[in-house]
Amino acid sequence: MANSIMERVCEKRAEEGLPGLAIQWGSVGDVGIVADMQENNKENDKELIIGGMSQQTIFCCLDELDTFLIQSRPVVSSLIVAKKKERSSGFNCLIKTVANILEIKDMKVVSQNSSLAELGMDSMIAVEIKQALEREFDIFLTAQEIRNLTFAKLKMQSF
Repeated sequence: MANSIMERVCEKRAEEGLPGLAIQWGSVGDVGIVADMQENNKENDKELIIGGMSQQTIFCCLDELDTFLIQSRPVVSSLIVAKKKERSSGFNCLIKTVANILEIKDMKVVSQNSSLAELGMDSMIAVEIKQALEREFDIFLTAQEIRNLTFAKLKMQSF
């Protein structure tokens, strides 16, 4: 909410001919909690992607800052959209992706007909699953369809 307020203040200042700049930085990979998450993710040898965005370095941010300071818009963004992975083949990869997001280690202990919601999926995890399905498998589902999704449906790939 604070970011939104800052953006409105900058927009109002611009309307009045005053200076003001709000920058929407995406995830910065080498500072703060994202750096900690990135460090943990190195064990898996995967790039950390948050909200469909790759991490930018602090040096990249500083380079962009020069560009932002000489333009006239009151609100700007610096984001790096994650590369779309080649479509994975086979349902095992699809199931493994969803299971990893849900932090399910052993699929043998999970009822294949339980919905992801019944397996403990909250709204944040649902968004992560939705984005992974779209990005990695070109599967587009509504929020309701994701709530009702089961591993049995994933195996059949019939949505």
